[in-house]
Amino acid sequence: MPRSVRDLNGRGLDLTDIEHTTPQEIDAYLTTRWTGRGPLYDQYAMSLMLDYAPDFAKLHWWAAEVFRSMPSDPDTYDPSFATPNSIQQLHSYMVLGWETGIRNQFRVLRRLGFTRAQMMEIVMFGRLVAGMRGLGHVYHAVGDVLPDYQDGHGHPVFPAGWAADPEAFRSGLDLASRDFTDRDRANLTAWYERTLGYVPKSVEFGMRWDPMLLKVHRAMWERAIKTLPKQVAPYLMLRDATLNGDRDALREAALLGKAWGLTPDWIVRGITQTVQYFTGLRGMYAAYDAVNDILSNWE
Repeated sequence: MPRSVRDLNGRGLDLTDIEHTTPQEIDAYLTTRWTGRGPLYDQYAMSLMLDYAPDFAKLHWWAAEVFRSMPSDPDTYDPSFATPNSIQQLHSYMVLGWETGIRNQFRVLRRLGFTRAQMMEIVMFGRLVAGMRGLGHVYHAVGDVLPDYQDGHGHPVFPAGWAADPEAFRSGLDLASRDFTDRDRANLTAWYERTLGYVPKSVEFGMRWDPMLLKVHRAMWERAIKTLPKQVAPYLMLRDATLNGDRDALREAALLGKAWGLTPDWIVRGITQTVQYFTGLRGMYAAYDAVNDILSNWE
């Protein structure tokens, strides 16, 4: 049987009655937000909705509950959802420069079992698009306490099939030379043709006009994720491309995800979690153009 609204966890809010909200419901919900003793942005942001638009607040929480299971299996709660969602949030908060969110996600990731080294893999991957500004925001958020941070157990739960494979990133660049050699060109072209089926226009442009920059940036991309599952990379790329409405980048991320074992459900979730938290439904325009045919013709 499909889940009813009664099955949703409203954290004190009665999600079966959107039209009416009691003071007791509001107090109960806000109390749950204080339990973790973390940044209080969730408490004061929710207060705005609960005080002035409680029906909207309930629908907001209902939407958050959507991501407790896959669209293809809505009746089964999957605890591994917290990890992919949190790494996407940390990546976006770096890009957007929201230091409160960065600090909160470091706390969440530690509770999920991440060590500092594992968290920093996400940060270094974020550096590829957030640059030094993104690293600066991370430092202002957690840099002064990070040396004393307690590591998690080091075994965060990822979805089934997600596994580390650092060699999958390697294209065969010769890092003994700063020049972009003919062998570098051949190896990088072969990696993209083998993995995606084509060479992205961004890479074609880089090879023609600034191959030295392309080489070192690609080398950073290949080394950011070392111990975390390789699927983390396309999942974060789905977030970044959706956030920016970049159709070419979104298609590349989806094809890389498919090649590396992301299921259609996880490609969809990589997009729709971004829609929920950042873009609204306008984020699905680029997704339709870039990914609809990939999902429709999945083999």
